[in-house]
Amino acid sequence: MPSHLVLSLLLTALLAVVQCGPGNDHAWGYDKNNGPDTWQGKCQNHLKQSPIDIRAPDVDYALLHRMHFLNYDMDGKIELSNTGRTLFAGGFESWQHKQPMIQGGGLKHRYKLVQFHLHWGQNDAVGSEHALGSLHYPAELHLVHVREGLTLKEALTRPDGLAVVGVFLARTSDPVANNFSPISEKLHELRHSGNTTELKNFRTKYVLPLDTEAFYRYEGSLTTPDCSEAVVWTVLAEPMAISSHQLHLLRQLHNKELVKSDKNYRPLQPLNGRRIQYRPSKFDRVSICSSSAAFSILVTSFTLLISLIY
Repeated sequence: MPSHLVLSLLLTALLAVVQCGPGNDHAWGYDKNNGPDTWQGKCQNHLKQSPIDIRAPDVDYALLHRMHFLNYDMDGKIELSNTGRTLFAGGFESWQHKQPMIQGGGLKHRYKLVQFHLHWGQNDAVGSEHALGSLHYPAELHLVHVREGLTLKEALTRPDGLAVVGVFLARTSDPVANNFSPISEKLHELRHSGNTTELKNFRTKYVLPLDTEAFYRYEGSLTTPDCSEAVVWTVLAEPMAISSHQLHLLRQLHNKELVKSDKNYRPLQPLNGRRIQYRPSKFDRVSICSSSAAFSILVTSFTLLISLIY
């Protein structure tokens, strides 16, 4: 096996710790016998777990600055893999000075992107981990960033060690009116668990919606074992478009049991008194009160419901 491929696989395994949880890469999964109800430790007995249902009564309007996505327009090579639990993209450390980062938007530190992965279901009514007014999108993408100056192990012990950006994926009838194409064109190479491939000249902005100004912010956890409560969550209000055909290709990926993944999302977790901040886009800033956040959730939920019906 070529040395560069060996290195790539080692990096993928290391970064998967963020998605799978340190020391927990054994039997956990999403089936009845190993699903979320069986996950142990922090997943069962802690109070700041993710994902959550973003409901209007729990949201406060927040005067936060805009989030800055640094180097997200730079291009580089990434490694895509079917881990048997998710579609995983890594290799960003090799970008060196071009490594994507985020800062601003109320974050107290700068964070470096280390990987992204996806969650989905087998129909359009389920799939995203977070929900808006109890309604789900068909898929959700998580961009995982580690706080600058910390190792991954150190970051997992801090309440703000990780910053994860959640991007909802919304189905569109236009097969080419979205940026998911560079990834979806590789999905036929990733159908089986353990399959890997490379994607060259990738720009991370491909997996962001056009408008990143409006977002929800709360303190939470990893959504997979060991469910460490080390995550500052930013859930973008505007979804990214994905075609019906691309969703179909995503749903064909096989899990470790060599069957199509029925689902790979964790159920919603209780807020336990936490509040959610909402940072509106410039078009939403009609009044500085929590009602504007509630109105945004109401409109978004209604639009999502209509798209699920039609």
